[in-house]
Amino acid sequence: MRNTPVLCILAGFLSGLISPVRGADGEAAIPANDNQRAPFLSAYRWDVGGLAKGEHDAFALWLNRASVWPESHQPKDTWNNIEGATWQLKPWSEWMRAHPGNRFILSVSLLAGPWDGSGPKTGIASGIPVSLEEGAKGTYNGHYKKLAENLVRYGLGDAILRPGWEFNGGWMPWRVTDAKKAEAFAGYWRQIVTTMRAVPGAEKLHFNFNPNIGYLAFPADKSWPGDEYVDSIGLDYYDDGYLPNTYPWPATATEDEIAARRKKVWDCYLNSQYGLLWWKKFAAAHGKPLSFPEWGANQKPDGHGGMDNVFYIEQMHAFITDPTNNVLFHCYFDVNAGDGHHQLSPGVGDKPTQFPKAAARFKELFGLPKVPEAAAEK
Repeated sequence: MRNTPVLCILAGFLSGLISPVRGADGEAAIPANDNQRAPFLSAYRWDVGGLAKGEHDAFALWLNRASVWPESHQPKDTWNNIEGATWQLKPWSEWMRAHPGNRFILSVSLLAGPWDGSGPKTGIASGIPVSLEEGAKGTYNGHYKKLAENLVRYGLGDAILRPGWEFNGGWMPWRVTDAKKAEAFAGYWRQIVTTMRAVPGAEKLHFNFNPNIGYLAFPADKSWPGDEYVDSIGLDYYDDGYLPNTYPWPATATEDEIAARRKKVWDCYLNSQYGLLWWKKFAAAHGKPLSFPEWGANQKPDGHGGMDNVFYIEQMHAFITDPTNNVLFHCYFDVNAGDGHHQLSPGVGDKPTQFPKAAARFKELFGLPKVPEAAAEK
């Protein structure tokens, strides 16, 4: 998830089908469109901690779905964790076995250690600085060979991977800020994909090229590693706005004035350079589906979030479900993080959502009709 303001600049795969829940007579108790075709629905609910507390399953239950795809994020602290730690992969492996037909989404870290590139403080290669340039030379290939082996070991050999997610922002150790870094990122990406695909059992791994929406630190397309190394394109897009007269709005703003500001933000993200329509065209030109590995309503500490924005939910639903946009999957980031609150669902023991209108609309648009108990018991 991004933690830096985004300035808007004005200007295949059908495996892993969900088995429907069935009644006593074998008839589907939940409609057949319960995540059985694109666009597939995913959710982030605090990773392994949320899994242990039942929060991931609670999200699906809230929407009356059999299940939704899970998303998990690797820590950036050590190479040991980047290689695929048991504490992270084993619980998700067990969940996947209990929920056949889902697809696991994993955000894969590219460089271990803090933002400054000084390298991990503990574990493998501790104290050794890291860089995209070294990655492009193949220096770190062994870590990704081990990751592929561990994914296969835990039955996750068809996972969707987000290597170096949000690389065009300025907040990651693997950030791309100029042409030299863009070239190094692309070369490093090719090293990783080639290495991981060569591991027996990992041939079905899916690689998602995942920038943040917008221009940000450097144009993301300059880091494109080549069509043969990418399976889909992902855009992380939260409802925040930094254009004049958008967010935040004054306390005296009327509902109509707030609606106009929200529309201005959406129109910017839709039509701007490196906005939704720009990436739709780019993806089509390269023969790749789009995806939204992270998206969500937003209350930001600096006030630049769209808050309880039903319009944003409706527009995202319309874009995601429009077949001409070729969206493969999308993941709602259903947590209240330190740099932005996004939670819509009740979760397990969570406080009520700050966005009741958006939550109700999300449930209406992305949830399934509740099956009458009498029908389910037949």
